[in-house]
Amino acid sequence: MLRTCCQVRVFALALLLSFLNPSLLSQEPGDGSHGAVPAIKAQSVNVVVDLIVTDRHAHHVGGLKASDFKIYEDGVLQPIVAFTPATGSSTQSSITGHPANVDESSKAGGQQVQPAQPPEPHLLTVVLDLADNRPANTKNSAEAVLGYLDKTLGSGDYVAIYYIDQGLHLALPFTNNLQRARETLKGIESRRSGGTFAGSDRATTQQEINDLYRQAHPETEFGGAPAGEQATVTAGPRGGGPPGNTFGMAIDRQLDAMRSYLTMANMFQARAVFAALRAICFAYRDLPGRKNVLLFSEGFLYSDDARPAMEAVADAANRANVSIYVIDPQGVEVNPYGAGDRPMDTITSQMTAAGAPGANVGQHGGETKFDKIKEVGNLTRGDQLEWLTDTTGGFMVKRTNDLLPAFTKVIDDSHDYYTLSYVPPSKDFDGKFRGIKVELADRSYQLRYRKGYWAIPRGPAVAMSPAAAQLIAAFQNGSLKSSSEASVRADLLLAPNGEYSIPISVSIAGNKIPLEQEGEKYRAQMTLTSVARDERGNLLSVSQRNWNVRFDDKQKGDFAKSVVTVRDQLSMSVPASVNVDAILQLSGNSFARGAATVEIPDPATSGFRLTSILLAAKAEQATCSDPADSLCFMNVRLYQPATSKFASSNRLIIYFAASDLALDPQTKKPRLGAMFTLKTGNDVVRSVTAENVQSLSGPVSNSVLVLAEYDLRSLRPGSYTLQVLTKDLVRNTSLAQLSQFAIE
Repeated sequence: MLRTCCQVRVFALALLLSFLNPSLLSQEPGDGSHGAVPAIKAQSVNVVVDLIVTDRHAHHVGGLKASDFKIYEDGVLQPIVAFTPATGSSTQSSITGHPANVDESSKAGGQQVQPAQPPEPHLLTVVLDLADNRPANTKNSAEAVLGYLDKTLGSGDYVAIYYIDQGLHLALPFTNNLQRARETLKGIESRRSGGTFAGSDRATTQQEINDLYRQAHPETEFGGAPAGEQATVTAGPRGGGPPGNTFGMAIDRQLDAMRSYLTMANMFQARAVFAALRAICFAYRDLPGRKNVLLFSEGFLYSDDARPAMEAVADAANRANVSIYVIDPQGVEVNPYGAGDRPMDTITSQMTAAGAPGANVGQHGGETKFDKIKEVGNLTRGDQLEWLTDTTGGFMVKRTNDLLPAFTKVIDDSHDYYTLSYVPPSKDFDGKFRGIKVELADRSYQLRYRKGYWAIPRGPAVAMSPAAAQLIAAFQNGSLKSSSEASVRADLLLAPNGEYSIPISVSIAGNKIPLEQEGEKYRAQMTLTSVARDERGNLLSVSQRNWNVRFDDKQKGDFAKSVVTVRDQLSMSVPASVNVDAILQLSGNSFARGAATVEIPDPATSGFRLTSILLAAKAEQATCSDPADSLCFMNVRLYQPATSKFASSNRLIIYFAASDLALDPQTKKPRLGAMFTLKTGNDVVRSVTAENVQSLSGPVSNSVLVLAEYDLRSLRPGSYTLQVLTKDLVRNTSLAQLSQFAIE
């Protein structure tokens, strides 16, 4: 038996590591800020509800006890298992494991007096939406933040500043250094709106729509009702005439194209803002206490297609104990529709919203956009943002030219609030919304709190949206079924950032994908929901990704004949055998589904770990900009094939990683041996051996990346098994990994 064995010698660079305070908050000098930073604490798995209580003058109310409150989930009263009074309250008791109607004065009733602890920091995150805000209002927003910080920033107050244009940018990490905050905001003031679908660009499109509309329906200039979109003429050169007004119909088609573009531009910008907010909320899930995120945005036109993204923000915020506030910096304008530099809430804009995908509005014939104006008349630029603030326990401020009082209310909320928590009665993670209602004995007080949560399993890599959770649950309980089968390829690899991930490729025949017609073009809309579970069915990781592809007539035909492959990546904490489930949601609410299993050898006997073996036929030199991308490393990009089938003319690239290796006592480096064996059935293939076996230092000191090649030209078509036997030469332990492929 011919075997190739190599001892991999890793020449890793020595790194000097500075062991710093792992705190996420940076205490910086200046403006009287001194002292130690409170330790970061993990949140409880119970349902935690922050509660703002105000009187009729909007003043915060203190001194309330747990027994003053009742909390309900989906209408059912729940025992309060923990209670934290407001900062200004004299009551310093909490309860653990006992209902709220226990007498607070009785220690025998299970009450526990909290020991004195350092106060938690007050965290404020400011997000400036530059893509939707005019420069003057960005300046007003920055001045409002500075005006408040100048007066009140103390040693326990921390501010972080983000801005959104073509992406999310962290301009200033959490700090209580007023000078740094001032410099950062001054720098942002001078930036121009640069979003992919900036408000000024969308305003230009809106103006073009208005001009075209006036051409098609000049009667509206004089207050007349618009004629139907398919107005006909009754006379022509020979007494009959064409079936319709050709000029008017042509303009209507142009209007459709422009309206569709503007609708999609609004949707994409809304999704960009929601993606930024969700990322911030998810990152804050382990920070202590209440976190307030304040978004300065003039808003965007309503887009129902962006609602799943908005619900995902609300879910991430509720999980992380984040309350979202929105301040519309445009204030009160004398002529809000005359500025000409942004889309406005005109009737035409509302028609555009009514014609958005999913709005159930007829384009030509039957029900028209004009039939829906009464229903969409309340779809203003702030509707989605206002819903988001209400759902997360914040509020929205608009139509005011004095932003400082509004900003002050946001800060007051972060300083003075009650916290109630209870054990959720249901452990069924079906993705459905669980409503929360809090009542207070004194009904004259106003309560503000998050209105519920989505039943989604928790975990470090589980960041699914409510829509994804509902989709997964529907397939599990059988209420949804796939109409097509998809082919799934999955590998588990080590990424440059030292973490593990599962790149996946999902393929489906193009003629199985429904197309939607948009004017003279076609659109294929796909949403991939990928799920990784362990061998016992426990959820390990979830990912979602969307695609919208458009074609003309010729491209439509080519698309139908092709095999479409979409790719995504799931994160993993440690390498382990997993089952991957991929659900493609297609246009028309149809689905394609597929699955794959990734086998990882048990490291118990060897003491080190192996990833799966990636088999590829293509590699290129590339710049690896994403440290979480496990297919790109050391300026080399490997391409995961859609299937494990290769042509005999290919050179087969083999890639895997070993981690948790023992370090040689003298060199402080790992030593790995690797032996490659190729089989067809039970027979060892002796005519070909592994070539170009190389080792690369892994992302951590005890890891090794291994590359090798096989020349397949001498092999016959058929099925093959590649076995790699690895050995930790320091421990003298071994571990094997297998991979199957076929030659066509």
